[in-house]
Amino acid sequence: MTIPKKQLNLIISLMEAMPLDGTKYSHQHDVYYDPNDEIYYGCFDVPTLHRLQSMHIITIVGEHDNEEQAIKINHRLDFLASFESGVTEARNGNDLYYADYASHQYAFTCGFEHYQNRLKKEGRNVAYNIDQEYVCHGFNCTEHNDIWKQP
Repeated sequence: MTIPKKQLNLIISLMEAMPLDGTKYSHQHDVYYDPNDEIYYGCFDVPTLHRLQSMHIITIVGEHDNEEQAIKINHRLDFLASFESGVTEARNGNDLYYADYASHQYAFTCGFEHYQNRLKKEGRNVAYNIDQEYVCHGFNCTEHNDIWKQP
């Protein structure tokens, strides 16, 4: 299964969301995540949102006048675990067939493809780094070499 580019980009934006946990950020971010309500806030491609909702990947919980949407990932914990597994298997040099063992094959494939895409563009990608407020669920942050996990 190959994930369409717009869908993959939207999922990546969710995985890169910064938590609304009282932290004062030095940069404005495109997507924020509220860990209390498990809701993501941002401006997304609306047709892609509706497609993901029809696939039961997300639920749109609000659309605001400023074109911002509020969405939830369905079965979020399974989604996050599978996304991270996809990243891990790609990092370990395994192939996409491991998706068969994931609880959420779509999320696994997104993580796997995102890792592969970053590997192909290694010289052009900015490294994930918590100090620069640029993180992605399941990926290593360069300054501590810890794997970032969304709360």
